[in-house]
Amino acid sequence: MKNDVVTLLVNKTEKNLLSSEQPLVSVVIPMFNERDNISVCLASLFAQDYPANKIEICVVDGASTDGSDEIVQEYAIAHPNMKLLSNPDRITPRGLNIGIKAASGEVVVILGAHTKVEQDFITKNIRYMRQQSVPCVGGTQINLGETYVQQAIGYAMGSPFGIMSAPYRYRKNAGFVDTVVYAAYHRSLFDEVGYFEEEKIISEDAELNWRIRKAGHKIYFSPEIVSYYLPRKNLLRLGKQFFRYGIFRVNVVKKHIDALKLLHLIPPMFVLSLLVTGIFSFFSASMKPFFMALLLLYVLFLTVATLTTASRSGWKHLPVLPLAFIMMQLSFGFGFWVGLFKSHH
Repeated sequence: MKNDVVTLLVNKTEKNLLSSEQPLVSVVIPMFNERDNISVCLASLFAQDYPANKIEICVVDGASTDGSDEIVQEYAIAHPNMKLLSNPDRITPRGLNIGIKAASGEVVVILGAHTKVEQDFITKNIRYMRQQSVPCVGGTQINLGETYVQQAIGYAMGSPFGIMSAPYRYRKNAGFVDTVVYAAYHRSLFDEVGYFEEEKIISEDAELNWRIRKAGHKIYFSPEIVSYYLPRKNLLRLGKQFFRYGIFRVNVVKKHIDALKLLHLIPPMFVLSLLVTGIFSFFSASMKPFFMALLLLYVLFLTVATLTTASRSGWKHLPVLPLAFIMMQLSFGFGFWVGLFKSHH
């Protein structure tokens, strides 16, 4: 009898959360100069096993100069469920908000223009939103690569030895989490907690998901919800990307100090320790052993990380993996410190 009451309460909550078995889902895609990727992204959405008349696609263009907008416009002519919107300021969270406000769906999915999704991506988002009775769900990100270096970067990004504070890149178990990638949001969330932060250079998805959790909601992760991501094509671009990630992350912490976690601090604390001991070792012989010990520990870490990742991904990527790990971790750490002392407006 008790179990029946619980089931009834859960079912009631689920019915209140989603108005129908197959609600209208709006997919919002910010875009800037994605000529090489946007067609693949859109094709994966048109191939969904979710009813086509229940999917709306809102592409928000940041004044692309490579003809990306023309490609989307051609798709929009053939597909009446598509909208091409403009984001002249070319600020990603502002583009996301433009898309959300123009969207008609009861559920809003955020997607990157350089991604593609599995055929059941939308179906499983809706299924888990209903089953778990939560207003925000998301899944795993699998990295693809067209070149040797890009593949190696993808494997490094997908490794738990990379940036450990992004478990959606490597987590295999479903459950409640702090943040997810390419999330599906019930529309009511934006009315309750607000839209993406536009005024600060910030990790806008992590910051919004923090507000969602502070409002008392849960975020559910399932590895069955699969998206594919094309990482940066070379190590220099990877370094720039993770340098920005470090700035974005510390700006979330500057706005919400209780969003800080130990995992976020490991790269910046290592970078700081390396700099301090390295500089002082030039002036003090007693500091040199500490600097050398730090370097040795990091070399050991890189060795374990590289061998473990290469054993899973293929040994041919072994030469590039340690360079990718170094670029990700040190760039994130430097970015964190730059963001800490820099205005985030």
